[in-house]
Amino acid sequence: MRTVAELLLWWGMLLLLNVVLISSVTPLEVAVGGGVALLGALGALAARRGSGATPGGAARLAPALRAFPRTLLADTGRLVLAVLSPRRRRSGFRAVRLAPGTGPAWAAALLSSTPGAYVVDVDGQSLLVHALGREASALERALTEAAE
Repeated sequence: MRTVAELLLWWGMLLLLNVVLISSVTPLEVAVGGGVALLGALGALAARRGSGATPGGAARLAPALRAFPRTLLADTGRLVLAVLSPRRRRSGFRAVRLAPGTGPAWAAALLSSTPGAYVVDVDGQSLLVHALGREASALERALTEAAE
């Protein structure tokens, strides 16, 4: 039952993405998109199973979602400054240790969706992050602080 639900979730998301990206939504386009989305969903399901990936715990999800918009704005500003003034670039790699119960998969995806950080490796509860600045962002602090 879980496999069917996951397959339907992948299929729905891929079909939705297809509908958003096509210029005209006709029944034929939706039918073809639905078939291709099914193939993509089968591939995604196989890849997820093969990797053994799971979303993990949701311990720091609420604080991370609250910090996300603030981090998005701050990192965008840092990116603009780094582009305009190359001497101000202070990028590099650092290890980030997630708080207990925080899912590394969703935490890495959320952190990588900001312009100031990208997760390049996951090892248990540790993430290797390439960051634009040396200081931790609000999102990074939300993911690493102990539960309140």
